[in-house]
Amino acid sequence: MKIQKLSEEVINKIAAGEVVERPASVLKELIENSIDAGATNIEISIEKGGKSLISVKDNGEGIHQDDLTLAVQRFCTSKIKSEEDLYMINSYGFRGEALASISAVSKFKLTSRVLGELTGHQLYIEGGKFKHLIEVGSQLGTTVEVKDLFFNVPARQKFLKTERTELIHILDVFTKYTLNHTDKHFKLFIDKKEYYNLYPSTLKERIAQIISKDFTRNLIEIEYENQLGKIYGLVSISDSPNKKGYIYVNGRPVRNYIISNTVKSLIGENFYILFLELPPYFVDHNVHPSKIEVKFRKESAVVNLIKGAISEKINPFNTATFQKTEFQLNQNVVPYGEKKSQFEIIGQVENTFLIAYYNGELYIIDQHVAHERVQYELLMNEYLEKGKISSQKLITPIPLKLTPDETAKLINLEKSLNKIGYEFKIEEPNVFITAIPSITSIEAAETALNDILNSNDIFIPIEEMFSRISCRQSVMAGDKLNYEKAKSILEMWIKTENPNLCPHGRPIYYKISLDEVKKAVGRK
Repeated sequence: MKIQKLSEEVINKIAAGEVVERPASVLKELIENSIDAGATNIEISIEKGGKSLISVKDNGEGIHQDDLTLAVQRFCTSKIKSEEDLYMINSYGFRGEALASISAVSKFKLTSRVLGELTGHQLYIEGGKFKHLIEVGSQLGTTVEVKDLFFNVPARQKFLKTERTELIHILDVFTKYTLNHTDKHFKLFIDKKEYYNLYPSTLKERIAQIISKDFTRNLIEIEYENQLGKIYGLVSISDSPNKKGYIYVNGRPVRNYIISNTVKSLIGENFYILFLELPPYFVDHNVHPSKIEVKFRKESAVVNLIKGAISEKINPFNTATFQKTEFQLNQNVVPYGEKKSQFEIIGQVENTFLIAYYNGELYIIDQHVAHERVQYELLMNEYLEKGKISSQKLITPIPLKLTPDETAKLINLEKSLNKIGYEFKIEEPNVFITAIPSITSIEAAETALNDILNSNDIFIPIEEMFSRISCRQSVMAGDKLNYEKAKSILEMWIKTENPNLCPHGRPIYYKISLDEVKKAVGRK
């Protein structure tokens, strides 16, 4: 078959597919344009989950008549002029693709008036084909109406979900931008009914408006700065009904697995909203056509910024030190009325829980998950510092009995496994382990590897591999510990960046206030 150049119409539809995935994608681009235009009032109307209508009206600076037709052409933008500008981006829409892509797959109407003009102008495009540009009466600012999305691409239209599902995605986009721009007035109408009317407010007030007022009571404010940049926001470390996480980098809502996984390791599956301010050259937003993903020049530096901010707020043992005590139940270890600033070991219960006292409270600590947290952070810290985990070579390689699927999975994951200390000799159908992570025993390394290969996931992040290794390398429930071993685990545990949760998000300890105990037994 001869190679031929695609028509402009087909090219535009392909480009539209990269930027416009669903109605929510359209809304995202239009809100960003309104914000970039300096709007303080943004009114959104949605009909039939965005399939029938997506309308965004703003009071921004508007688009001059001479620029209207350029605004819907690909790679036309006012945000960048040179290649260097790509690395110093401070606005949302910088690619010049959004309106061109949207108008290629919808019935698209753009009405705008700029300051100083008595009337506005309206541009109408249907399926990428210009229909008219006329003078109309218009308020100051811009209104974009997108009707019948994908009407000319039936195959794409079929892939849209139910109106309810598409509406959920739309509300997610709406929430992300309204939480980020609390200084603006947002209105949202769904099927002609007012759904939200959000006046300018504080971040907590905006969260209360969107989620619930009671929810904000359990949020902890964080603010932290180091040589890289600044981070601030709100996190919940108690079990929260809303598990969502919101990440903003230099004002842009983004997805980044390293950030979300780092936060999850510190606060578990709880709500958070974090704003990172980083040098523009350090951040690459130019990764995805819709700019929803972001990369950093040095991810470990961003991880350290996040850990510094959250650990400062959630680690209750920052000043704790150990005082040597007899490792046995001692009823007189804390005299009545006295609070000690040192962390004291009292005993072990059912060879599973360690009992300790610190600052007026008794701690019942799950020895396995406390040790697991220690092992996980040892691995993670070495990896962030060196980019890999040191290995210990095996004198006698360990043969693995793997199914063909497991062998294929090992080959697929081999580079990642090498980074965490494993090395292999593969002579299909035989596979041998020739080196293991230096922190682990042979038994733990082999068992953890089997866990990884038996997982249903095709791709396993390195952090998840660390979780599996740390689990297998830790003391277990039922292991009887002598004093020195218990002391060693607890000393390392209280110094971890997140002593509250294990790598899987389980709580590590339960604490009881002695004041509560005294009250229960009738002491005043």
